[in-house]
Amino acid sequence: MSLSFNTAHAAPGKFKLMLFTLICLLPAFSYAQSASDASPVVDHISICVRDLKKSVAFYTEVMHLQKVKNPFNDTVSHQWYNLGNHIKLHAIQGDCNSSHPKNEHLCFAVGSVTTFAKTLDKMNIPYGNWNGDSKTPTHRADGVLQLYFQDPDGYWIEINSPDKK
Repeated sequence: MSLSFNTAHAAPGKFKLMLFTLICLLPAFSYAQSASDASPVVDHISICVRDLKKSVAFYTEVMHLQKVKNPFNDTVSHQWYNLGNHIKLHAIQGDCNSSHPKNEHLCFAVGSVTTFAKTLDKMNIPYGNWNGDSKTPTHRADGVLQLYFQDPDGYWIEINSPDKK
């Protein structure tokens, strides 16, 4: 948008009025084009769970996620968790698909993949590398270690951490 004014023939009062109007309207034009408005931000990710009690136990005891206020004000079919950076996980009880491919996963960064794996071992939660043929973490080219496991509804979860050589 470009605006041009020919002030050669405008009366001084009229020019001041046009300038005042432009200054008042300019924020409306610039606000609509700000980066925060042009780029969506993730608010929450929802998953369908067959047994909310099992999922609540998994996400609070295994993943150590913090529960957040439930906007639906019920604990029968919904549970919300804080994922960090103002992003939430919304678990919704329902009749869910039980097949989830590994390449559709939720990833959590942890301090140490090997330390977290010990917790999974203690809780008898099966896990493995990307190929699923070993408990040895996958070592990405960028130096990140990865392990994968599933929640009670079969959703894949990746944990990763930098390789601490």
